[in-house]
Amino acid sequence: MNREGHVLLGDIVSSKKIKNRAKFQKKLMKACDAINQAHNDNIIAEMKIIKGSDEIGCLLGNLAPLYDIIDGISNDLYPVKIRFVLVNGKIDTGFETKDISQMDGPAFHQASKLIMDLKKEKLIFNMSTSNKILDILITNNINLIYLLKKRWSSAKLEIIHSYERWGDQRKVASKLGISQQTVSYHLMSSNWKEIKKMEAELNQSLKELRMGST
Repeated sequence: MNREGHVLLGDIVSSKKIKNRAKFQKKLMKACDAINQAHNDNIIAEMKIIKGSDEIGCLLGNLAPLYDIIDGISNDLYPVKIRFVLVNGKIDTGFETKDISQMDGPAFHQASKLIMDLKKEKLIFNMSTSNKILDILITNNINLIYLLKKRWSSAKLEIIHSYERWGDQRKVASKLGISQQTVSYHLMSSNWKEIKKMEAELNQSLKELRMGST
């Protein structure tokens, strides 16, 4: 019996260049576990490694956690990059197992094609549902956010993540051994406040979408 779902696949960029693959695989598994715990209510088949240390995937019940998953795993794997595709389509094998590695069907074939297309581009996300306008809007939104984030240096990222954790510039400065002015400069020059607003509005929009609407 054919079933439908949102297949989300992640493909590690330049995975062959990773030197310590065993260590990276543990890091990847930890990132997947964090996603499964955080978004259990919206995941039909848990996020897991499905192809060595090169590919991960899960089956979503709706689009609500899409950006949180992409952003969370991207942050956890930094500086290693990962590209994602989402396809809403038919699953004709293994749906009842609730195991993404046992599933197959047109949705997976389309997802694999999208990953191959992404490899030819410098973008990190693409999606395909029955709503082409929605696909374009969400895809471009996510890619634009990541093109902005791509400019952030590792030092800037450390300051931003520390500020997101503690919420106090003086505390971040003390913890990192830098001045409060340096913290303020990096937050402003990164357009952190504006990007956080874009991310919040994207997440809110995704929460208002459900499988039936795509």
